[in-house]
Amino acid sequence: MKQILLATTTLIGAVGLFAGAALAETPKVTIGGYENFEIGYVSDDMDAAATAAQAGSSQRESAFRNDTQVDFKIDGKSESGLSYGGEIDLLADVTSDSFGRGVNASKTYMFLSGDKWGRVEMGSEVGASGTMKVDAGTIARATGGINGDWSYFANAGDQFLAGASLPLGYGNLNPAGTTNFTGDHTEENINKITYYTPRWSGFQVGVSVSPDETNRGQGSVTSLAGGTAPAGVNRTDTNAGFSDNIWSGGINYDGKVGDVGVSVAATGEWGNAQVAGYEDLKAWNVGGKLAYMGWSIAGSYGDWGDSNTLSADNADGTWYWDLGLAYEHGPFGVSLTYLHSEFDCGLATAAAGTTFNCSAAGKNDFDNFVAGADYKLAPGFTPYVEVSWYDQDSANLAAPSLDNKGVLGIVGTQLNF
Repeated sequence: MKQILLATTTLIGAVGLFAGAALAETPKVTIGGYENFEIGYVSDDMDAAATAAQAGSSQRESAFRNDTQVDFKIDGKSESGLSYGGEIDLLADVTSDSFGRGVNASKTYMFLSGDKWGRVEMGSEVGASGTMKVDAGTIARATGGINGDWSYFANAGDQFLAGASLPLGYGNLNPAGTTNFTGDHTEENINKITYYTPRWSGFQVGVSVSPDETNRGQGSVTSLAGGTAPAGVNRTDTNAGFSDNIWSGGINYDGKVGDVGVSVAATGEWGNAQVAGYEDLKAWNVGGKLAYMGWSIAGSYGDWGDSNTLSADNADGTWYWDLGLAYEHGPFGVSLTYLHSEFDCGLATAAAGTTFNCSAAGKNDFDNFVAGADYKLAPGFTPYVEVSWYDQDSANLAAPSLDNKGVLGIVGTQLNF
């Protein structure tokens, strides 16, 4: 891993020297971002149920949610044509961010790029397996359909695979983590170096490398075991249920066949288990999209296999598939997206908690159908409405209250600036 990072740094330095240090002008900073306000309405079986995850609580049918982000984009160019810069996406809400997007920012990274050799990104940013994928969420309107904001409002009492995503994009499933029943953002922006080739005849390849699943931002400062002297950025290599030396990437095609737009992609994630007795990270996804005269259809299939699971549990059947249909005409857009998944909790042969957040052995099934529509009322100002019908079927037959069916509606508007 050290050799890889050293070689990459040397390559970047060589590119910079080759490009020349003379600058045509100082980098330009562009400020943008968004403000999003939502009203969510929820009616599901767990509203009145007393479960392990929600014991004796009561809930209103509706709630408000406000989400704001300010983005700083830095762009520069040398006289020899080298493009460089960065991006800082600051979280600007009046509370701490939820679902682990970050403390101060959701993304911070730098980049170098050239027309002939491609682009390199360095920092806390979504990797190639996330940016290059194609699925039903790619064409979803409103908040994003199956990958949208419904999960901020929904109830869940057991572990489900509730989005079209590979493990790094889905979030922390480690047993020491929080009850991440429907996914979070804790791993999508781990520190990484990513390289994208130029697009040739519609094709592009991307690859990312990360130290491990917890190295994020400045990393957590730690001390040597039994001592008080700081050891610097955390390099702990004994995290059960996590992998290190992580590679992710993909290949995609974006082009046209006659009047039909065609996009296809294959992406994957690989890493080595940090603790003996756990499986390596190995997951993949294939997806595609067709577009014609305002209509588009997209879908994908993803397989987690036994990624990061305890070997003794034999949990090797976590997978999902999704399908979506969308139509856009002028300022109006509408979409229908569907997701079905199975989360394999394994045999639960080991101590409690080692099957992540599952409550029992077996497979937890999840289905979600989402309809969304939006309208660009004015430049940068888009009202929307979205309705989700979800069905959560837990393998825990001893606790039927963990099953959950519901309908969830969101009315909101987003201001992009």
